[in-house]
Formats: sequence, C-alpha cells, structure tokens
Amino acid sequence: MNILLLEDDELFASSLIDFLDDEGFEVNHSTHIEKFLDMTYCKYYDLYLLDINIPDGSGLDMLKDLRDSNDNTPAIFLTSYKDKETLKDGFKNGADDFITKPIDLDELMYRIDAILKRVGKQTSLIKIEDLVYNPMTKEIFKDNIALKLPIKVLELFELLYANRSKVVSKEQIIDKLWGIDEQYSEGSIRVYINKIKQLLNQNSVENIKGVGYKLNIQ
Repeated sequence: MNILLLEDDELFASSLIDFLDDEGFEVNHSTHIEKFLDMTYCKYYDLYLLDINIPDGSGLDMLKDLRDSNDNTPAIFLTSYKDKETLKDGFKNGADDFITKPIDLDELMYRIDAILKRVGKQTSLIKIEDLVYNPMTKEIFKDNIALKLPIKVLELFELLYANRSKVVSKEQIIDKLWGIDEQYSEGSIRVYINKIKQLLNQNSVENIKGVGYKLNIQ
C-alpha cells in the first residue's frame, strides 16, 4: 500500500520510511506542503502521515484544504503536540488519528492497520479457495505456486476485493491504477479484468455496463 509522508525532520523521516518499507509499504516523502499537495494529484495514496509544523505552513490547515476538496484519504498526525486544543483542531480538520512523538513504531503499525481495515483496505492475507494474496508484499500464490502478474492487475484485484459485492466505477479504477499524468485505455482495464477472472473464475467479476465492475465473492 502507498503512504505519503509529510515530515521536515529528515532523520526521523528516514527512520520511519525504513521501518514502513520493511513492513511492506511503499512510502513517498515530502518536507514541504506545496510539494506534498502536488504529489497527491499525481498518485493514489492509501494513507497520509502528517507533521503539523512545516516550513511553508501548517499540516492542520493543509488537511482541511484536502478535505474541502473531497480528498478523504485516511490521515494520521505524528506530532509532539499534546494539548487538547491542537487535538480538537486536528480532528475537526479531518484527522483520523494522532500519535505523539517520540513514536512507538509498533503502536504506529497497530493504528495504521486499524484505520486501513476500518476504511476497507486490506493489510492481512487474502485467501480465496486455493488463492492466497499478500497485499503488503504484492505476492500472489495459487496452489502454493507464486504467480507473476503485472502490478496493476494486483492493484485492481485489491480494489475489487476491498469493495466486493459493490460496484466499483471505472473512475475509481482509473484513480487507483493510473497517476494524473499517465495514459490509460478501456482496453487495458478489460485485459486486467480478464486476468482476474482467470485467477478466480469467469463469473467472479460482473460487468455493470456503462458503470464499472463488481466482484461477486464473499
């Protein structure tokens, strides 16, 4: 899963990135708000980790701007602030959680896992009959044999599984699989859908004409 980190302390950020990388996350990092916002437009992220005091502004104000623009990506503040007024402002501006510095890394993982599960993101193994998928490492096995599949097929599988029995729109798929500057095609989506059908069965993914797709499994 993709995490975007806003943190101007380079040493702390480096340690955090190394830890999250070992846990199977892909982490992008910015030390400035303006660059952070640019990055949110260029790629889909599953989670934001935010500092409050940044050289070019406030992480609190930035999150409010993101929420006002309908960006609902889960966000955790990593901060040395402990006062109730800051906590109040953070939650009011759209924060999902706060963790006080110095960070306990195990606690951070518990909170990340809880938030992602709450919003339908999968961090534990996905098991469907003889298929096992690890979303943290992007590894998939069928009958205990490792399969080599394009990353976009796996990301689409994750998206459909997280919203199983619900219709996933083509717009959601495009946002998940392609950055703002990347080209996509309807043909590519159909190819990826067919790959997923081959993994499961031909009736596993339903095409809702003109709308999107639905994964019909429990």
